[in-house]
Amino acid sequence: MADKYLGENLIFIISQPRSGSTLLQRVLAGNDAVATSSEPWLMLHPVYGRRSTGIKADYSADWAAQGVNEFLDNYTDGQEVYDDGIRAFAKTIYENAMAKGGGQWFIDKTPRYLMIVEDLLRLFPAAKFVFLIRNPLSVLASIVNTQIQHDLYTLERFAEDLLLGPSTIINAIRQLGDRAIIVRYEEFVTAPEEHIQRVCKAIGIEYQMGMADYSDSEPVKGFMQDRTGIHQHERPSEARIESWRQLLTESQQIHFAQNYLRDLGRETIEAFGYSYDELNDAVRQAAERNKGSVLLHWRVALLHPDQLKGFDQQAVSSYRNIRDYGPIKGRILSVLGFFTGFMRQMKFVFGRTK
Repeated sequence: MADKYLGENLIFIISQPRSGSTLLQRVLAGNDAVATSSEPWLMLHPVYGRRSTGIKADYSADWAAQGVNEFLDNYTDGQEVYDDGIRAFAKTIYENAMAKGGGQWFIDKTPRYLMIVEDLLRLFPAAKFVFLIRNPLSVLASIVNTQIQHDLYTLERFAEDLLLGPSTIINAIRQLGDRAIIVRYEEFVTAPEEHIQRVCKAIGIEYQMGMADYSDSEPVKGFMQDRTGIHQHERPSEARIESWRQLLTESQQIHFAQNYLRDLGRETIEAFGYSYDELNDAVRQAAERNKGSVLLHWRVALLHPDQLKGFDQQAVSSYRNIRDYGPIKGRILSVLGFFTGFMRQMKFVFGRTK
């Protein structure tokens, strides 16, 4: 065990997407002891290599997982051998990145690590885990208004991040106990120096003056990073603390907010450190003020395209028509499309009975 690489020089930032992780990473990267990349996504493939679901590949990933697991069971000492292989892989690449970029620690900030955080805790027990928490409604608002914008039916790409992310983070924090380094976005941007010093101390690196001001530090390389908020400021800003209220301005987003709160529930919201009653009351009052129509229901927006059947498929088509052609022409086209599809189906059914 002592000879194994356990992530002694790794820092993982775990968060939902759109939680401010790029900002936190950029600030921490201002420390000379730290190297990083925008989003490596490095550990997802190795971890998913033993999973029969959740990955698609030309080589049939479910069969590949079965082959790997049978090989491990029958011809090796088992899962721990595969884990050691992942650790050796990680050591080679992370340490090469540190040797090239400088630093004694490497920050891996990949939001989709929500899906493998339990594996990371097992694989790298010596690593530092920083959990960045943000008001879930602010996360939803940012995803809707910056990531998917007018293509609401693509919200399904973030379904697991939204619905499973908070509980995954809560469970990981409970598993780590006092070793979990927790940063709340709203507190961080309000008093950045205080929280940066606290995080540096928990990691074991020396705090350096001026880390909160990232205007003169070299930008983190890589396409996958926040390109909207971080470039508007030179240091953490309180400007977006109340961004969740963007959801309260029109009926479609209010509908999303209502259902997201319902799906997460009081226990999860309050375990995250936010008042369920405050958020729920604000959304309810907004719904009472705004009685506009809802173009796409929450449940349908979260369905993968392969799951869309019948009326759900028609709902997405209607949303697209109304969005692109306006309420009157869009609804006419939707009715015509539904009628045409119905007639095709009837022709298919009766054609088979002849």
